Amino acid sequence: MSNSIECDAVVYKVSTLADHGIRISLDLPETATMQMAMFAECQRMGVILSVKCTPIVQDASNPENADGKKSRPPKLSLRGA
Repeated sequence: MSNSIECDAVVYKVSTLADHGIRISLDLPETATMQMAMFAECQRMGVILSVKCTPIVQDASNPENADGKKSRPPKLSLRGA
């Protein structure tokens, strides 16, 4: 078993908690069932994770791709730079 969990994800929701903590919810694709199981095991065991996220270059040339929708401008980073 690997020491890391790798998958593509979309940020679904960001919220603050009553104790001033932060909760981030991610949506994974249907093909990420193994990664989901690994995250569930981490939750069950109370494992603390080190998280590093890297944006994926969006492809606006494919209209069938979610990144190719006309309402979403093409960008290379999460900050729009």
